Amino acid sequence: EVEAPLEHDEEEQEAPEAVDGDGQVAGAEPDNAADVLDDGEFELDAPPEKLRWNPKTISVVLPCAEEREYAVNTVKSFYEMTPSHILHEIVVVDDGSQPPLSQKYLTPDLQKKWKVKICRHEQTVGLIGAKKTGGDAATGDLIMFFDCHVAPQKDWYKDFIGLIGENYRRMVIPQITALDVDTWKQVGGGGGMSKCYVTWDGDFKWGGPDDMYMGMLSGGLLGMSRRWWQESGGYDDNMLGWGGENIDQGVRMWVCGGEIVAAPNSQVAHMWRTGSAKTNARYKHVGDTMKNRARAIHAWFGPFAQKLDEFPNFRNRHKQGGDNWYGDMSHFQKVKDRLQGCRPFAWYLRRFKAVYEDGGIVPPDIFMIKDESSGKCLKLMGSAGTSGSGREAVQLKDCNEGDDRFFWHLGNVDRRTGRCCSGLRAWNTDQCFQGIEGGRAATGICEVSGRHTGQHWLLSEDGQLRRGDRCIGPGSGEGQLKEAPCMSFRAKGGARFSKEGVRIPIERKLYDEAQRDHPETFRLLNEQLAKMEPGVGPKACQEHPGACMALMYVDASGSGAMRCLSDSGALVPRGSDCVPLLIVGSKVQRAEGGDCLDTWSDQDPETWGFYGCHDGDNQKFSKAGATRVCSSSTDACFMTQPWPVTSR
Repeated sequence: EVEAPLEHDEEEQEAPEAVDGDGQVAGAEPDNAADVLDDGEFELDAPPEKLRWNPKTISVVLPCAEEREYAVNTVKSFYEMTPSHILHEIVVVDDGSQPPLSQKYLTPDLQKKWKVKICRHEQTVGLIGAKKTGGDAATGDLIMFFDCHVAPQKDWYKDFIGLIGENYRRMVIPQITALDVDTWKQVGGGGGMSKCYVTWDGDFKWGGPDDMYMGMLSGGLLGMSRRWWQESGGYDDNMLGWGGENIDQGVRMWVCGGEIVAAPNSQVAHMWRTGSAKTNARYKHVGDTMKNRARAIHAWFGPFAQKLDEFPNFRNRHKQGGDNWYGDMSHFQKVKDRLQGCRPFAWYLRRFKAVYEDGGIVPPDIFMIKDESSGKCLKLMGSAGTSGSGREAVQLKDCNEGDDRFFWHLGNVDRRTGRCCSGLRAWNTDQCFQGIEGGRAATGICEVSGRHTGQHWLLSEDGQLRRGDRCIGPGSGEGQLKEAPCMSFRAKGGARFSKEGVRIPIERKLYDEAQRDHPETFRLLNEQLAKMEPGVGPKACQEHPGACMALMYVDASGSGAMRCLSDSGALVPRGSDCVPLLIVGSKVQRAEGGDCLDTWSDQDPETWGFYGCHDGDNQKFSKAGATRVCSSSTDACFMTQPWPVTSR
């Protein structure tokens, strides 16, 4: 269904005053505009009552470089979908378009009709500079930054007003959907909001906690109060082009006393660059994204910025350009001086512990993984940083502690416990081990939430590199690996791996040191996190404390070793791989998913699985005392143990 545009009283419209490219304006000041912060007034940990206010008007800022008819469509959409008493102005920053937008597209009559204020750069400065000019020129209570090829949907502005009204230091991100550029209508009806996080080399990756808070920005569609724009310093005026400003703003908001949240109901349809002629960029490319990222890191990472030299591209720029190759940093220092110095970057890492601790990105240790039979170690064949292809090969090579590509660490959340970890991540990369794919050992982009079951590979206490009942061992070719059922390796003497060269990485040392050096800062944060802490494990375990259990099987070899049922039904060494289960009548059900434990209709005590529940005997179990559960169709019995289960 297509929503009708809002009605506006044409006779009452008056175009805001146009400005030049320096962004200096003398526009009408809204009644509810916030005062500019005076030195010494800022309170970093301000209580909620000091952050609430009542915003009334919106300035929409559109950076437009050679957007032409798309600029017209975008401006018209915002005008038609925003009530007149709320829409204060639409600030269009013409970033070097030829001819100027005001001459051919957004002509004076349209400017007056649609409340348009045009700021023009005669030369293209790029997206960041254009947004800064527009933000500085805006005079509404709230400033909304959007691309110049979007279409807001019905009631798009309501979440912004409500959420920022609760906290003037909030940055709000809308649900971003797809736009049909031919009809200028939203494609489909669902919203899209993907969380992301920042990596040590200043890139962003998809993933994040399952709540309204966002640790990082993927792009530039956002809204904030004009007061917070002014207090937090806006965009860095030494960043050119685009890229890196999202890292700057994402960390800056949080460490300097603000926050970033997702707007659950605000939808804005966006034209994605698909490679077609209609969606190709037509502007002049300027700037240096790598320099921008380095500026963001050196501004906010503090001592963690030394991590940049572990990435070849940044290390080379450092060698070529010297210690300050990324330029003057006085902009950031002025912001810190105004905002009580802001918080240390370790505070940010702890605030988003769901990613950095539970997801394993600040690992307690890193290690090589050595195959005991060959004496060689697993090496990622890609480079540090973001993988260009999204996947890399893994081979057995002569162990080398001087080569970072041999080092791994635990990664990705274990969704059963909500803690670290369910997989293996190659250090200083975005890659996690995925077993054998296409005939070779391979990695893929880490899914830090732990949802990618193909990345559930861990090194067990008995030296098996395993996922469920599948194990990795040396292959037939030089340096090759193979994947097979663990039982098949056991029959040949087993495939065993061990950790070598274990050490604490610099990021962990700095993280622990910061918490020791700033005890009060982290005490306050930990109290806040405790209030926000979700329950452990599946919802059924949280709703019925003590009901979830693990089933333990005593090894038939007579060794007394106990293994537990995993998520796949495989018997694995006891620990975090034990699946949480519930006894419901005569059935044993997975706490997450609800399917039932099945004998697979055989008498083999080593083979189990989970299947849709039915009334067959192969899914019937009975209690035999307080701590035993036995199959009704086989002689197999399990010991029960409260879940979650430790490894000892």
